[in-house]
Amino acid sequence: MKRKVRIDSRKVQEGDLFFALKGEKFDGHHFLKEVASKKASGAVVSADYQGEDFGLPLIRVPDVVDYLQSLARDALKVNPPFVIAITGSIGKTTTKEFLAHILEAKYRVAKTPGNANSQVGFPEAILNMEGDPQVLVAEMAMNIFHEIEKLVDICPPDIAVITKIGVTGAVFFKNGKEDIAKAKGEILSSPKTVLSLTFAENRCYYHERMTYIENIKKVGNLYQIEDSPLFALPFDATHLCEDFALAAAVARYMNMSWEEIIKQAQTLKSYKRRFEKVEREGIVFINDSYNASPESSKAALFNLPKTAGKKILVFGEMVELGEFTEQSHKEVAELAVETIDHLLCYGKGCAPMFDIFSKGNKPVEMFIDFTELKKRMFALVKQDDVVLIKGSNSNALWRLLE
Repeated sequence: MKRKVRIDSRKVQEGDLFFALKGEKFDGHHFLKEVASKKASGAVVSADYQGEDFGLPLIRVPDVVDYLQSLARDALKVNPPFVIAITGSIGKTTTKEFLAHILEAKYRVAKTPGNANSQVGFPEAILNMEGDPQVLVAEMAMNIFHEIEKLVDICPPDIAVITKIGVTGAVFFKNGKEDIAKAKGEILSSPKTVLSLTFAENRCYYHERMTYIENIKKVGNLYQIEDSPLFALPFDATHLCEDFALAAAVARYMNMSWEEIIKQAQTLKSYKRRFEKVEREGIVFINDSYNASPESSKAALFNLPKTAGKKILVFGEMVELGEFTEQSHKEVAELAVETIDHLLCYGKGCAPMFDIFSKGNKPVEMFIDFTELKKRMFALVKQDDVVLIKGSNSNALWRLLE
């Protein structure tokens, strides 16, 4: 079994190499004793660390993050795969998962796991990549300018994909969506990139070096993309179909036939906590709790399955929207009040939603305590109901189903 690189002491196993990262609320150097007790092979620490080594071999470096990133960069140079990098505000993880699954029909494929797309999670994933992949499908994310640029320096893409742009993260940017699009556009910064792909609706942000795809078309109960034959998909949620359209466009560039793509598409499914359907005792829960933006929230509401029972929305406040916070919650509520029978709000940021439902004489309740929210949700739901669970990651609303 390959020894792993770890940035989380809780995941360390015998033989792993631990990187003692420092953050605003933690310091990895404080966990060296724990790491030593798990028989790690060593630890990478800051050059100015003066504490005990607990019997661990220590590698002292000026900057632990820089060292982690440089190791990942060097590792990819040994036997470089064909790299497809994906970023965007909405749907990047699902697009990555769809694309990797489709390409597996023809290639040896590796992918960055889950949401390992940050300045530390991304290089850790690269260093822990196993096998000898022909293709790497990599997700890249950012909070500020130049972060994607750094990830591109580590892992220059042959193909760059940008999904839809939204206002999530606007709190970090002066000019809202324009700055977010510019920061995402750093994925286009490598001269190695031979194809840059995005939706036609992003044309206003990206004018150069881009190939624009039109969205998937629905014909009765079937679908079509440009010159493809009509085909079925194992889902009909519009945002999942859009993610598939991007993935299919890349697969076509990778010399896959429509027949190969369509066959592989039949076994696609939504990724964990991204519009994930969970059925319990005749109740359908749509677990879309990984994150929330106004765009993804409206897409989830628009695509709720039909039901003989009630449609219930359990909504956790959206964060990191800056000046768009109040308006974003209002936009979601204005759609929800037309489609939802009962709203359970979690967090003070949902106050505009509470007001709109109250004015519309629709049942709405506000919660600050998670335990009370969970208790109320299960007291409210009945057989044949559909429950959409949606909210920013910081709310951890997936705990409702645990």
